[in-house]
Amino acid sequence: MSEQVYISGSVIIVEDNESLRSELEQTLSENGFDVRGVDSGEALNGALLQRPANVVVLDLNLAGEDGISIARRIRTAFPEIGILMLTARVMSAQKEEGYQNGADVYMTKPARPAELCAAIRNLLRRVVAAPQKSDWLLDRTALTLSWRGTDTIELSPNEARVLTILALSSNYAESTELEAIFDSSGAEANDNRLKVTVLISRLRAKISPYTPDLNPIRAVRNRGYQLRIALRLATP
Repeated sequence: MSEQVYISGSVIIVEDNESLRSELEQTLSENGFDVRGVDSGEALNGALLQRPANVVVLDLNLAGEDGISIARRIRTAFPEIGILMLTARVMSAQKEEGYQNGADVYMTKPARPAELCAAIRNLLRRVVAAPQKSDWLLDRTALTLSWRGTDTIELSPNEARVLTILALSSNYAESTELEAIFDSSGAEANDNRLKVTVLISRLRAKISPYTPDLNPIRAVRNRGYQLRIALRLATP
């Protein structure tokens, strides 16, 4: 591959300081990267569902879900993504925690623009070259769930949406978040919880033959559901 392929990689910046986020977006854009900026883990989920990325530049000191939690779940759902932690946390124990929870590169603020761009380019080379393996792969375009690259399970659009939400959840997905995939207007709005229950039951029936000793989707009492298989989301 040419160097230009690496330079044009897709990058998402997760930074809740708007001024710094805009500055980083401008720097990376000027250096040839396709870059987007978001301010939270929830916004990152939305950006990844809208369009995949090659690298996530992640601040750790975020309001709400912190960067360590975000890195841990993104690493599970998208193992092919490069994660560059860009943070003010400078202690060696903090760096070790970052690497243990999914970081490929750990840089401290303020980072020199040239150094940051070089780190992202180098990370893109590794990300593009490395083959990825996972027992479970969800293809949201083809609406299939594959097990070990052999058996393929066909999914409905809503089943694929629910699995995606579960895969991107830090611990469990709230029932209300899952109910939101259904039409919330009209008289049927009150039936959405039942629809989720039925859909989860169908997914369990499809996955359980491959996980005889494990309930693949666990109900979290009065809260929602937790995915208990390592699921990778395919990128187009």
